[in-house]
Amino acid sequence: MPQNAGIKLSLGQKKVLKKFMRKATDKREYRAALGILLRGEGLSAETVGKKLAVTIKQVFVWCHKFRVEGISGLSVKKQTGRPAREGNKAKQIIPKLLKQDPQHFGFLKGRWVLRDISKELKKEGITLHYTGVRRILNDLNIRQKSPKLRALGSIKKNYQKREEIRRYKRIASALKKKNWPCLPR
Repeated sequence: MPQNAGIKLSLGQKKVLKKFMRKATDKREYRAALGILLRGEGLSAETVGKKLAVTIKQVFVWCHKFRVEGISGLSVKKQTGRPAREGNKAKQIIPKLLKQDPQHFGFLKGRWVLRDISKELKKEGITLHYTGVRRILNDLNIRQKSPKLRALGSIKKNYQKREEIRRYKRIASALKKKNWPCLPR
């Protein structure tokens, strides 16, 4: 016994769905409208789910929303939750901060690092974790440069530098534990 398509679409509804698909700016809206159209053509929820790479349950949710709310049920709503107050403040401050040299703020590095940006925002009264800073930079389309992990100069100088770093790493943990005021030379 063949399964019922679950949704009957009139010619007007099909036109409205196709118009909605053309104007859709979000891929989720487009996929939902296409799913409704495919279900209206008689395809099973399982087939539609496989074609659109969604679960069967999601296909049923689309059909239910379309029956109850119409075409407005397929549009993506604004997400609920507490508004991002700290993030909105930081989005205004970060671009101005990045234009300045980090050494003017007391940082030893010649470029901004996520943790340093987070520390500077904390001085401004905005408590934001460095992962939140990364998300804001992505929202602002600001890309970070990754440093090249090689030392410049001759091979002999590189070897000496690596040896100094290796020695420091070996004794650094002991220095922290004993709270020595300065490093021995």
